[in-house]
Amino acid sequence: MNTFVRRTTAALTEAADAVTLVAGAATGAWAGYTYVPAGLDAALHLPLTGAAALAGAFAVNAAADLLLTPARRFAHGIPAYAYDQEHGAVPGDLDEALDQVAVAAEDDAARRASQAAYRIDLSKSLLSNADRWRGYTNGEATFYLAPGAVLHHHREEDQYGVLLHHYLLLTAEDPTPVPVTNVQQLHHELALRAREAAKAAVEAAPSAV
Repeated sequence: MNTFVRRTTAALTEAADAVTLVAGAATGAWAGYTYVPAGLDAALHLPLTGAAALAGAFAVNAAADLLLTPARRFAHGIPAYAYDQEHGAVPGDLDEALDQVAVAAEDDAARRASQAAYRIDLSKSLLSNADRWRGYTNGEATFYLAPGAVLHHHREEDQYGVLLHHYLLLTAEDPTPVPVTNVQQLHHELALRAREAAKAAVEAAPSAV
């Protein structure tokens, strides 16, 4: 029964992921088409709309992860062995083993992102909070900042085998990732986007008669 419930929950969360991706893409495409910069070459309208759709899909999906994480963890079998954090319950089959390893990989990615965050944030009050990070099985992680804005973390080795940590700001307004090297820069980027959003809202509002 528990296996059936977990599989059903997994199917529902996957469906929710798909819905949020479509909704985000539609919102991004609408925003890219509606707020296309004046004077932009007509040939660039379609690529801009496509880029906005991709950015919107990622941003909305990342935000939805905050709500879906509890259900996703249940679907991965957390209730079956979370009580024994030291050893973990022995899986009954390969599917359960895969679920356990997937949860561990996601948690590992989130914790590595938070532990390495001292490189850009020494406050130990925000980006070092592992619970705010959403890890993925490929080792990457995202930190939800605000609607339409997430911080992305990934690791890679340089030519000398030295492990490098990269933090990128991704926003729905601009699909171009912005490398973040310190929390002051992150504050500047978000403040700039907040001012631009406020300006756009004022310009879009109908003039008072």
